[in-house]
Amino acid sequence: MRLNKSSKHKCTFLLCWAMASLLITSPAWTATQVDLTTTVQGELRPTIEGNCNLPDGMKLIVRVTRKESAFESETPVEVQSGHFAVGPLMQGSADLNPGEYHVEIMSVHPTDQPEAVRAAIGQKGQALQGPLIRRYSGATWVRVLTTFQIGRAANPELDEARREQVRLSQTRWWRKNCTEICSGGERYAEERGEAFDRPACLLRPASPTRPASVAMAL
Repeated sequence: MRLNKSSKHKCTFLLCWAMASLLITSPAWTATQVDLTTTVQGELRPTIEGNCNLPDGMKLIVRVTRKESAFESETPVEVQSGHFAVGPLMQGSADLNPGEYHVEIMSVHPTDQPEAVRAAIGQKGQALQGPLIRRYSGATWVRVLTTFQIGRAANPELDEARREQVRLSQTRWWRKNCTEICSGGERYAEERGEAFDRPACLLRPASPTRPASVAMAL
């Protein structure tokens, strides 16, 4: 079978167009086997340091918790030169209680990452691979779970005292916010010419399924 010149030119054009389309649609990223390790420096006010192969500027959330002493910390960080750090960690202005602490490190959603990071990991994080990644709702995330120990053993008395401090702090916070909410409710009632029982607003107890501030404002 012989092709005339026009057919040859047409085939050449189609071949070039197909190759160009392939280059355009091919992803700019390459698959990355995620590697992330952590170390803890310091004793009662520790600093968590992470080393990884994630791109510069990638946003992570580092969450540290310990139920026994009602400790919870959540810190946003960015990877720089394969490194990030959180700390020194304190509970209020005091040292952390001895015991085991849980650490969760998770990347933010790929759409919330900087453009340069998305170019490296894919628009949905699809370039991230390995046992340290999770897939939710069509996107790929980095998620690392680990623990670290402070001191040799937990102290139940210290933990109970710390939980009580947290409860008192939360109570003060609720009262402050409830006062503001009740003041707003009182102004609203005055504008409508309706009666408002401020003491009842402030003293009304919360239900088990409703925050105190909401219950007091009702």
